[in-house]
Amino acid sequence: MGEDTESGLRGIQVFLDAQAMLAARGSGLRHAAYWIALRQEILTAFSKQRTFRLPLGPCEPYRSFEPADDYVWADRLVIHCADVLQYCFGSEDNTGVLHPLPASDMRVARYDELVSFETLWAELGPASFRPIYTRDPDRSRGEVFPELWYLNNCHVAGLQHLDLARILLTVYNPKLPRLGPGQRTAMRSVDRRVRSIILRLCGIALSNQHSPPGLVTASVAIGMCGDRFTDRIEQEALLGVLVKLEEEHAYPTYTMQRLLKAAWGWDSVDAVDTLPGT
Repeated sequence: MGEDTESGLRGIQVFLDAQAMLAARGSGLRHAAYWIALRQEILTAFSKQRTFRLPLGPCEPYRSFEPADDYVWADRLVIHCADVLQYCFGSEDNTGVLHPLPASDMRVARYDELVSFETLWAELGPASFRPIYTRDPDRSRGEVFPELWYLNNCHVAGLQHLDLARILLTVYNPKLPRLGPGQRTAMRSVDRRVRSIILRLCGIALSNQHSPPGLVTASVAIGMCGDRFTDRIEQEALLGVLVKLEEEHAYPTYTMQRLLKAAWGWDSVDAVDTLPGT
């Protein structure tokens, strides 16, 4: 949320500019480093709404719906999220030159292409990515998030990146009316869909705590879209996710908490000052 200087990512980018092709297609430590860096770049670009800076050319062999193991399918979902980020914010080549966004008619065509990915995913994605258990929240008990249990960490990572892509495609839909009588209705629909995705992201993270990175992904989404929530119970639940991430995993969320409280118009300074890290 504006505090990360990204020096670590810049160092990784220098490494990947020289070895990205081998890293993406190989195995071992170099391969793992590439995919970790790609996921870090996605979360940073998403949270800062900036251009995407890592090379995606080496990922071309993964742009397929051919049968593969679940780890490859998860990587395909991560790449799709990176593609959506490039669509929304543009990209840089390995010299740091910004590639401008395409003209409006090309953007609509590219948008339709990105949306069609989810249709193909629904038809061709493996059944192993379906949750082994689901339960809707019981609002009478103050529950906000659904339960969604998955077998493997790769399922959590892949599906959460797909949800990040859904948020972006919902908000950056070029077909949304900018003016006119339908504009306000369209914006309400956008807010409802984004809130639903955020609740699912948090539900996935909390239901699969064997995969702590899921909490980080959920927190990034909360930080960027949490201001769309108006229900006090939901707001408190979202803050609970941020507090849990900081208390149990030492991931800094204090600034994010303060920004959300200000956006929600919470007036209790005492409540802010008793959060972790103060």
